[in-house]
Amino acid sequence: MRQCNNDVNNNYCYSAFGLRIDSEVVLPELPIVAGNAADVRIRYGDARDKLDFSLNEGYDYQAAAGSFLFRVDRVASYSITNGEEIVVRPCNQASFRMIRLYLLGTVMGVLLMQRGLLPIHGSTVVINGCGVIFTGISGAGKSTMAAALHKKGYPLLADDVSAIICDPNGIFWVNPGYPQQKLWQASAAMMGIDTAAFDRVCEDKDKYAVPVAAGFRRSPVPVAAVYEIVVKPCADVSIVPLKGAAKLTTIMGNTYRGEFINGLGMQVTHFKQCAHLIKQVQAFRLTRPELGISLDRQIEILLQHNKQSFAADETGRFYHLA
Repeated sequence: MRQCNNDVNNNYCYSAFGLRIDSEVVLPELPIVAGNAADVRIRYGDARDKLDFSLNEGYDYQAAAGSFLFRVDRVASYSITNGEEIVVRPCNQASFRMIRLYLLGTVMGVLLMQRGLLPIHGSTVVINGCGVIFTGISGAGKSTMAAALHKKGYPLLADDVSAIICDPNGIFWVNPGYPQQKLWQASAAMMGIDTAAFDRVCEDKDKYAVPVAAGFRRSPVPVAAVYEIVVKPCADVSIVPLKGAAKLTTIMGNTYRGEFINGLGMQVTHFKQCAHLIKQVQAFRLTRPELGISLDRQIEILLQHNKQSFAADETGRFYHLA
């Protein structure tokens, strides 16, 4: 690790996913922390054009064990190495907002995998001292569910990417992400949030980055449950437990940027992580109607269901509520 210094080369020290980040790129989404030994360095430079050897590649990326190149047309090229360094080469006249969007999204997801963390594509809320993750396909409502619970006083831990790490005692924890939520205009309006003062996530999407000024949990919590949100034509919200292969498939299938796992040479590691995780957590499928059911109804049923779940003490050990 290198020393993080705010006064040299205009570097900034941030914290995210349990990591101290020394960055030449200004990242207003992240909390600033005091200078200390940094786990990750982000710098501007000449990102490599090609890996010497790649296990997998596509139109916009090349992947190998410990190395990853990612290119976004008219935005930037990113090089991620050994979970320790990200080099950013912006394109001419690129939008700074878009540079940060990919840096804090796909690029950070790859870095987390290189460091041995398991990034789940989902938002985490703290209920009874436990991390409850909401996952599902884009548009399922995972960020909306988390935002609604946060509005009711449940602390937000992560939005969109939930970084899971296993401690020496075999307990899985979710590390704090970014103190913000990405909400569609319709979802924000449903919760009385005025988006006029907030930036769009992308110029061409009606989705906004909403800072979380209060109620953001800044320390890890043990993972207790994963709810996969599914939208179907049905009359009411239902929640069913997932067991065995279905449980494992849900975790593996909702890994953030899971399409890069093979290229990073992490197939075996990823499988073992997920197989170990499902021994500790509960998993459920929350099915909600396409139309006609209010968000309040979804929250009501979820919280009723969660009373049958676990709580955790400060060591991360679970105990039954009932």
